Amino acid sequence: MRTTLPGRAAIAALTLTAALGLAACSSSGSGGGDVSDADVAAGIEYARAQLAKYAADPEFTLEAEPFPMRNIAGKTIFAIPTNSENPYNVAVDEESKKVAERYGATWIEYTNQGQPAQWATGVEQAVNQRVDLIILSQGIDASLIKPALEKAEAANIPVLLTHTILRGESLPAGLEGLVDATTDAPLAEANRLTVDWMIDQTDGEGNALIITSNEVPPAKAEVAAMEDEIAQYCPRCEYKIVNVPVAEWATKIQSEVQSALSADPTINFVLPIYDSMSLYAQSGIKAAGKTGQVEISSVNGTPAVLKIQQDDGIVTMNVGESIPWLAWATMDQAGRLLLGYDPVPDGAQQTPLKLITADNIDETGTPPQPDKGYGTAYVTGYEALWGSSEQP
Repeated sequence: MRTTLPGRAAIAALTLTAALGLAACSSSGSGGGDVSDADVAAGIEYARAQLAKYAADPEFTLEAEPFPMRNIAGKTIFAIPTNSENPYNVAVDEESKKVAERYGATWIEYTNQGQPAQWATGVEQAVNQRVDLIILSQGIDASLIKPALEKAEAANIPVLLTHTILRGESLPAGLEGLVDATTDAPLAEANRLTVDWMIDQTDGEGNALIITSNEVPPAKAEVAAMEDEIAQYCPRCEYKIVNVPVAEWATKIQSEVQSALSADPTINFVLPIYDSMSLYAQSGIKAAGKTGQVEISSVNGTPAVLKIQQDDGIVTMNVGESIPWLAWATMDQAGRLLLGYDPVPDGAQQTPLKLITADNIDETGTPPQPDKGYGTAYVTGYEALWGSSEQP
């Protein structure tokens, strides 16, 4: 298997046979027809060129109207994460709280286990407490709690939905008037990069188990992007898809991975669409006796998963999103809503991606920390937009 990220090449699009239905919770796809070595080589070169684009520390590119963030002092923010048992959700909210408190706001975190009824209860509690802003954080399907959001609208409490609507997409029509702003999520692009990594590492001979959670709003589009990347650039690759609901990650992902590897010993990659799934997927690889034969590549850059990558190498690449950068992006939209400024349209905060590999994993700290590994361009950039942190 390869570990380098060489140069660039022009690419021709290739085709792949459509996915086949296997069972209620899974599907599969594979290359078909005659495939030339030149076609395979073109796909490998494309994948390497894509990976090379995300190897360096990202730059701050957001252009937006400045505003005095210090004026949020005294405001109360009520945050509802998708699932408080997900370390990624917790990490982003913890960093967001630090920024809010730095500028004098109060942050209330509503602990839950990922159930829509709990999200609705959280919104209702926020309304009863007369907070100044509600944040639905990191993947909540807001369409499932519209009655609660209508209560927030009636109480004139703005709602911010973060990291749920994919980059380039608009808020669903049914949520207009109920959600006042968003921060977008580059998750389709990120999951394409996990496929590109597999293509590079396997010389275009990948056989992947893709793990998804269909109830998470962007999940189906993320998987569709992965399938498209395979279809165009890896004509000899094969894949299977298994769906595991968020509430069942801890109880089912390990067994699903172990069973899949036992049923198909040629699987050489596990591609969870969110890296917190890797906490359980790596256990499935070990239980199947496939350590050193099967790799994981995923998305988010959760410190707990980066530690697995650093310690045992089962995770070989993570498409990292700087957790503090996401938090500052969240607070940029939050501050605009709290102070009556127009939010950045379509949540286009330009949050970046960076590949975390064996070559740069130690830049994230030992053990990995949320605030290391991506540079600090976001701090300089947002402070320039927000002005002084001194409270009025």
